[in-house]
Amino acid sequence: MLSFAGNYVASGAISAFGIKAINLIIHLVCGCLVYFFALAVFRHEALGLKPEQIGRLAILVTAFWLLAPLHVSTVLYAVQRMAQLSTLFSLAGLLLFIVRRERWAQYGASTGELISTSLWLMLLYLLAILSKENGIALIWLLTVVEVSLFRGQWGGQKIAWLQRLGWLAFFLPLILVGAILLLAPGYLIGGYVQRDFSLEERLLTQLRLLWRYVSWMALPNISSMGFQHDDIAVSRSLLAPLTTSMAAAGWVVVMLAAFILRHKFPLLGFALAFYLVAHFLESSFWPLEMVYEHRNYLPSVAVFMLLAVVLDRLIEKQQLIRMPLVILLLGVCLSTALFLRVHVWAEPIRLSAVNVKNHPGSSRSHYFMAESWLNAYRAAPSNAQDSDEYKSYLVLARHEFELMHDANPRDMAAIVMLYYMDHHFFPELQGYDDWLAVLEELAIDRPLQVSDYHALEALLDCVEAAVCPVSEMRLFRILDDLKRRHPNSTRLELLEYRYLKNKMSPLYLRISLLEMLLDNNPQEATVYQYLLSEHAESGNITGLYESVMAWMANDPQRLHLGSIQRMFTEPDQVLPARNSHSSGSSP
Repeated sequence: MLSFAGNYVASGAISAFGIKAINLIIHLVCGCLVYFFALAVFRHEALGLKPEQIGRLAILVTAFWLLAPLHVSTVLYAVQRMAQLSTLFSLAGLLLFIVRRERWAQYGASTGELISTSLWLMLLYLLAILSKENGIALIWLLTVVEVSLFRGQWGGQKIAWLQRLGWLAFFLPLILVGAILLLAPGYLIGGYVQRDFSLEERLLTQLRLLWRYVSWMALPNISSMGFQHDDIAVSRSLLAPLTTSMAAAGWVVVMLAAFILRHKFPLLGFALAFYLVAHFLESSFWPLEMVYEHRNYLPSVAVFMLLAVVLDRLIEKQQLIRMPLVILLLGVCLSTALFLRVHVWAEPIRLSAVNVKNHPGSSRSHYFMAESWLNAYRAAPSNAQDSDEYKSYLVLARHEFELMHDANPRDMAAIVMLYYMDHHFFPELQGYDDWLAVLEELAIDRPLQVSDYHALEALLDCVEAAVCPVSEMRLFRILDDLKRRHPNSTRLELLEYRYLKNKMSPLYLRISLLEMLLDNNPQEATVYQYLLSEHAESGNITGLYESVMAWMANDPQRLHLGSIQRMFTEPDQVLPARNSHSSGSSP
């Protein structure tokens, strides 16, 4: 966030060009670190590489990584600067460790060296975590380097207890996760309440996805890549789909091969451990969404190192093609694929259209396509929106929402947007589908996800704009069914509050609802903002200041002091910001 603030100060606005230019610079800096890290690893005597191989292999790895079409969605998806910066600081920490550790393996280390290196690593570790939470894997990756390459070497000799300590540190995170699952499973499993898959299903699916990620690196077919991958089937068991058991068997084979070849080809074990550890936080137990390309930004480094060495050995065994020519050909192919993918990302409708073409089963791809057509319609001059050209944008948008609903009938966003479109733009279609009835039925058993909250907020926006004629009884039936299954959801209660506020319900009802929410969650900043707004509008100065005192009492670190100050100094800051859907007469 500090880097985005720097972008704002430098350009005086939130500029897409400025943000993505900095992302590109970060990508190039990371590429430099990839080169030096690969150089340091390849120089290690345990790998047995020839001196004349090391430089060209490091260049090949850097070319693979910098030109990988897989990384386009990381660099050009502005917010994934967090993945970039986390990778940058992690690579810096790894490079520092391997350079210092190489020296210690030969000559040992003084106390001063150990302290200074530890302090630098702590700083880089903190910066990696503050960039993105998966920066926490840096310490674990250091143990991968230790057990794979140095193996207890210190001061020119092998120290058995140091090697055992390295292996203990390597397995410690797995032991901790196992202990959590055994002693406090709710800590991990609780997050799956808002997912339409279980912990077991996520782990089984990741077995397949980790192979798919590798295929995107080794054979970068850009038509299989995309911004969204919700069309990938969830593994319900080892046999559904069958590729799940095949993927599991593949990982067992690779692990066995790495163990058997640990002395003859140690790079395999290093690359395997590095890849899996770097993926662990986002591709294992945590209840995150199934798949995103940006998760490979750091793990891909080890895969490209392995690919470079394997390719080099294959070329050495034949005399027809030399490595410089291979690097040139690969550079041309990767650059072409990279250019084509960047070209797709350069224009919103083009990006959405290509994503829909490549992923017709992705409901989210259809959603973004529909949004692109709606945005194109809204951007038109008001006197031109009645033309056939711009009306066709509305037809295309509604068609995409229908395809979205066909791809995932349990997605609330598709249902809400179809309800909105039919009431705002296509009143002649209202008699064909009762979308509100579909939403009511879905509210009975649909696990609420983040996108569903946004859909419900959009529905309220539509109701408040007098576009969607939802009766109070039907709206509260939906909210009551959802609250029955999610009794501790502050966001659902705030949706009810928004409706009461819009309908000018009695003040005491609104105040009571907000105070009840604070009783259950006294640190919820949004509730305090609404409560302060109510007291300010009603002229209740005593209630206003009592609410401020309660807020500050529950915010000992004064994290929200700026929000409180703005509420008293800027009239437009009295209410918390609405969802981005909230504008004019449309969700």
